[in-house]
Amino acid sequence: MAKSATETKVLIVGGGFAGIKCALEFQEKNIRNIKVTLIGDRSHFEYHGALYRLVAGHSPLEVCVPVAEILDEEKVEFLVDKIKKIDPRTKQVMGTDGSVYGYDVLVVALGAETNYFNIPGLEEHSLGMKTIPDALALKRHIHEVIESCADGTKADKLCAGNFVVIGGGATGVEVAAELAVYTKKLAKIHAIEPSLMNVELIEAGKRILPTLPERFAKKIERRVRSLGVNVRLSRAIQKSDIENVYLRDMALKTKTVVWTAGVRANRLITEAGFQTDNLGKALVDKNLQSVDHKDVYFAGDAASTLFSGMAQTALYDGEYIADVIVDKQNEQKIRHYYPGKSIYAIPAGPGWAGIVWGPLRLYGALGWFVRRVVDLVVYRSFLPPKKAYDLFLSHKQACEACPICCAYEQEGKDGRN
Repeated sequence: MAKSATETKVLIVGGGFAGIKCALEFQEKNIRNIKVTLIGDRSHFEYHGALYRLVAGHSPLEVCVPVAEILDEEKVEFLVDKIKKIDPRTKQVMGTDGSVYGYDVLVVALGAETNYFNIPGLEEHSLGMKTIPDALALKRHIHEVIESCADGTKADKLCAGNFVVIGGGATGVEVAAELAVYTKKLAKIHAIEPSLMNVELIEAGKRILPTLPERFAKKIERRVRSLGVNVRLSRAIQKSDIENVYLRDMALKTKTVVWTAGVRANRLITEAGFQTDNLGKALVDKNLQSVDHKDVYFAGDAASTLFSGMAQTALYDGEYIADVIVDKQNEQKIRHYYPGKSIYAIPAGPGWAGIVWGPLRLYGALGWFVRRVVDLVVYRSFLPPKKAYDLFLSHKQACEACPICCAYEQEGKDGRN
């Protein structure tokens, strides 16, 4: 089929899994009459699936890749800007620096945002786990409060040594399990009694990991409890202040609250007038096009699809949308959208993970090995082989390999949004 003689401007907003993968697919296809621009709010890609490891002292290099090492600027234009508005009627996107970007086709691959559900004091007095700066800020905070234990009274030590993680989803479980091991290790380093370290995992529902099979979730819960985590179920947080978390029938003294319980789709989707589901994700057709604007596609966390929210789905979405746009350009048949079920991998402490892979269940060291293989597969999905293996096996200091991320730690920024 003959290609269109006019150039099609494809604009991708969002530098996460879906946006990067979509840009890479266009880069590999290198279609002459398609100009591709990717806009991200930072100059590096963040692998959020491994953020919990940063809290326990791992290098940010494991989760931080400069976009310049992923994309070829001669084939895909990459711009750093934070998008503040999408106007599908004028086919324009506005950035916070005042720039206006026009498009013929728009791919919205904006990630989810933290949702605090209007709980009093929570946003002001909790730490998040959405970005590298969040994870580094939490690590720095943990070191500070444990160091403060050395000189305080017993009551001060109990308060400082109590770490509260709110949300029994995958992130909450991963962070709580990692903290249970890491805080005791730090306590020994600072000559503090490890038994003063305590981790609370608070879940409003009746069980942790509510979207995964119940028997699997129970197995993970037993593992987390074996590490010393106190799992409190059916306990919704009412409010938070500088040294307390208030549940329905009790208060917990703490200087560390980690909020992992709530996310929502990027608010720009609703503000732009797109039709959405009750989670704020855009309603899409069988080709991931907006149901009311056929020149706009939604991918990953932005799309209301069955497996939205999973990294593997986001990667599939990015690749699929690029294929659809090119096939339409060439007037070819478009394949059906079907990302398939993801592999669910839940780390629960160093060297241990639970895996759900269709009917297969794996636990322990074998589960951990599969989880690390999944990490490598993800790295390979957007990096050349050597770079992917270097990243997978990296033990370098962050400052040497990724000054972008290390700067947050060195300059003492708290990294909260």
